[in-house]
Amino acid sequence: MNRKSVDKTILQVNMLGGFSLVYGKKPLPNNYSGTSKMMQLFQILLYAGREGIPRAELIERLYGREELEDAGATLRVNIYRLRKYIQKLNCFENTDCIWFQEGLYRWNYCAVPLERDTDRFRLTAEEALQETDPDKKAELLKEACRMYRGEFLPELAGEEWVAIESCKYQKLYVDCINEASALLRERQEYEELLELSAQACGIYFFEEYYLMQIDCLMALGRYKEAMEIYDTAAAFYFEELGLEPSEEMLERFRQMREKIHYNASVITDIKQGLQESEEKNGAYFCSYPGFVDCYHIVCRMAERSGQPAFLMLCTLVDGEGMPLTEDARLDRYMDKLKSAIRSALRRGDSFTRYGNNQFLVLLVGIRQENCEITQSRVSNCFLSYGFRGKISIRYEVYPAAEENETAGELLFGQSPDWQQ
Repeated sequence: MNRKSVDKTILQVNMLGGFSLVYGKKPLPNNYSGTSKMMQLFQILLYAGREGIPRAELIERLYGREELEDAGATLRVNIYRLRKYIQKLNCFENTDCIWFQEGLYRWNYCAVPLERDTDRFRLTAEEALQETDPDKKAELLKEACRMYRGEFLPELAGEEWVAIESCKYQKLYVDCINEASALLRERQEYEELLELSAQACGIYFFEEYYLMQIDCLMALGRYKEAMEIYDTAAAFYFEELGLEPSEEMLERFRQMREKIHYNASVITDIKQGLQESEEKNGAYFCSYPGFVDCYHIVCRMAERSGQPAFLMLCTLVDGEGMPLTEDARLDRYMDKLKSAIRSALRRGDSFTRYGNNQFLVLLVGIRQENCEITQSRVSNCFLSYGFRGKISIRYEVYPAAEENETAGELLFGQSPDWQQ
């Protein structure tokens, strides 16, 4: 039998970054949720492979958190359903793919051999980390990093056994990309490292991988692209996690700012390039670093003109006045609050997202007694979207003056609760 015909009989099992099966060259359909007990059973058996898994351990993985009168009987039912499901795939010529021998459940490897992406990745990563020849090591490290497509069985991340296995593969991946980074930097192979770091950012939102991308782009002289990565990272960490850019990230920002130069052009072209590309009505929404610049400019202008300005923090809170953090609809609420702020405020005002449940607003040319009117406009606009459930907006207002460190806090409470 030639190599090509052998390959067609192999069942390719992919578990990194998601679960999928390919038999020969044909992807197999998956008509069940990855979290169903039958599909979990399928995944466990495929991962156990020819070595198999003891019956007691299989029951523990499937039903350990459940109180069942007869877990063994429930397992037999799911084994029966899985056999029927495999038969419907019409790929394995009615072969009984599930064997039970000497207390072990195992996949019928003789009839349907498996090839798992986890095995390929682990073997390549281990070989790469042990290799001493720099050229071979670099190639193996790149190959291993490209093989890693994400967390092990992410749909089952809450299962203890999955979490343990996932940590093993994650550590191997982190070790490989760290060694690849050191080796490729030394060899000045920045294009290759840029590809790996971009892939890493798509899997894990670690700052070190964003920094890796920025360093590669700066080494290649692509400073504008590096600035775009900085903006993406800063926005993610601030809007999703409420974290300001680290000192390392800010240092990269300063380096990029010094290096970015624009081609000589006429003033009309420059002006065209400065035009807003997004929604122009209402208040101006910007990233947190951009908001900081707006704040500094307004404070400097206020020193000369005496024009008043205030910072307003808008926080979504529940019926008990506690910040809203766990609600599944929080993202939707925040999108609508963003629209309400943009619509209710003037074009001369600016705002930014501050954490996962807050917006920070800079009100220019407004007096203290008018701040409550502004809050009322925002609340009424937000209420007009007609959400169900009890929720409100808490407002805190401070004078926007950098030198006024002793200015008292103006707390106007929160918008009226509503129930619909």
